[in-house]
Amino acid sequence: MLRNGYRLPFRLAGIPLYLDVSFLLILPLMVWLTARNLAVLVHQPQFGLDIDAAVFQGLMPLALGLFSVIGLFVSIVLHELGHSLTAQRFGVKVRRITLWFLGGVAEFEEMPRQRGAEAIVGIAGPIVSFVLAGIFWSLTAVVPRSAPSVWIVVWYLGMVNLMLGLFNLLPALPLDGGRILRSLLALRMPHARATVIAGNIAKVIAVGLGIYGLFANLWLVVLAFFIFNAVKSETRQSVVTDLLHGIGVGELMNRDVGAVPANVPAISYRASAFDAFRLMAGNNVGRLIVVDDYGRMAGIITQADLMRALQVRTAGFQVTGGQQAAPSSYAQRPAGDFTPCPSPGTFGYTPVDVARDPQRYARPF
Repeated sequence: MLRNGYRLPFRLAGIPLYLDVSFLLILPLMVWLTARNLAVLVHQPQFGLDIDAAVFQGLMPLALGLFSVIGLFVSIVLHELGHSLTAQRFGVKVRRITLWFLGGVAEFEEMPRQRGAEAIVGIAGPIVSFVLAGIFWSLTAVVPRSAPSVWIVVWYLGMVNLMLGLFNLLPALPLDGGRILRSLLALRMPHARATVIAGNIAKVIAVGLGIYGLFANLWLVVLAFFIFNAVKSETRQSVVTDLLHGIGVGELMNRDVGAVPANVPAISYRASAFDAFRLMAGNNVGRLIVVDDYGRMAGIITQADLMRALQVRTAGFQVTGGQQAAPSSYAQRPAGDFTPCPSPGTFGYTPVDVARDPQRYARPF
């Protein structure tokens, strides 16, 4: 999702932490906006803060804004760490945690496929935020009002953690609430259908949030735009994942290969078909070298091979062990019958197109 950024020189529970370029660019603006918001909040009678206005003189507002933003993003990292540690309990590998201008994201190899596991992983982040809100607000009883600058930062961090937890519980993919909703729906229906339903709900929420943001806060419009576009990507990837689930690279690869360019990326024959799909997409290539346990070339897998697997699954067929498992109208290519790989888009569409509109491409070659 986010590939640009700077890796910090430490890990959290073995997980690399990255700062995206967008985070570094937005940081000064966040500090300035937070300083302004703090100055406004302390004068709101409904909060009853009664902070001396002298605190907000000179450079003090910017200093308070800086410490508040640092505290906010530390809270976001802990929120994502809650997701990550819970996912690891289900055997999921966490690639990285990245901070960017809209917050943070934990990148997993894949979401856990155990029934209800995604809901548990999804709720872990908001729980961490609610716990942090309680801790910060408890500290306001300890920090004396004679130290108003410290008190207001602690109070603010309690409030933003509460808002962070509540916002993420909105039932809109890819927010935590959307993942919880999809996981609960998947208890009663196929995962792909649960994704489509949760995605449609997310789009409605995004549109409503965007309309409200036009009159209340333009930042909500940015969030709505992100949610609407992210849910489309989430739905496509989920459909592809479901269609390729259980298919291995060794079942789809061509073994009769003479020679290939030395710089084509390689993948193990034990890897999943979805791993191959992701590797091709990430490297913008149409084929991969398949290697055995000793690193020797065992064959090649192409984008066309993945297309055929997607079409077979979409049409309700099952790909097993490289054997033909479809009706006679569908002729699956034998594993040893090598045909030079077409470049991406040769057929006029790609695996992503199939994921976007499976029925349209559900036909044999």
